[in-house]
Amino acid sequence: MKTSPKTVIMAVLFAVSAFVFALKVLMPTTTRIIIPGEDPIIVGEIFRYTQFDVVIISVSAIILAFSTFYLLFANSIDGKNALLINGNNNSSEIDMGFALRLLDGDKRKVFSEIVEAKGEILQSDLPRVTGFSKAKITRILDYLEVKRLVIRKSYGMTNKVIINRDMRAEKGRER
Repeated sequence: MKTSPKTVIMAVLFAVSAFVFALKVLMPTTTRIIIPGEDPIIVGEIFRYTQFDVVIISVSAIILAFSTFYLLFANSIDGKNALLINGNNNSSEIDMGFALRLLDGDKRKVFSEIVEAKGEILQSDLPRVTGFSKAKITRILDYLEVKRLVIRKSYGMTNKVIINRDMRAEKGRER
């Protein structure tokens, strides 16, 4: 998995702000009570938060919150931006991204290979690109076809697998 520089920076900010926050909350400033005289006597120590401590705690809490939010939702934010950067904001691309998030494991891998092939690939090429057996590819494509994510069309001795660009058009049809 490739990590972006922004994610690394946010992770470092998270770690530093968490450390500073915990340090300041657990160790407030010490104030000594001293009775002056020839031999000064230390009567006691009071632990309290100064205004500076409150500022440090507040700033580190804000940084901690922002970095946590970014680290938790970076993948979904980047995924949405990737769809918008393409310039094609049509609903079929958003549907494909949504379908990829809903699919798991091997189904996701097969579907993403079809998407990367610009939405069209020969069924006979899928075992080579995915490393799955022909039988497994057939079972996965059966599932994707039932879910109306792909359409298989006869193409010589094999099938051409095409992404169903209008995934929602057949909602009225019985399953």
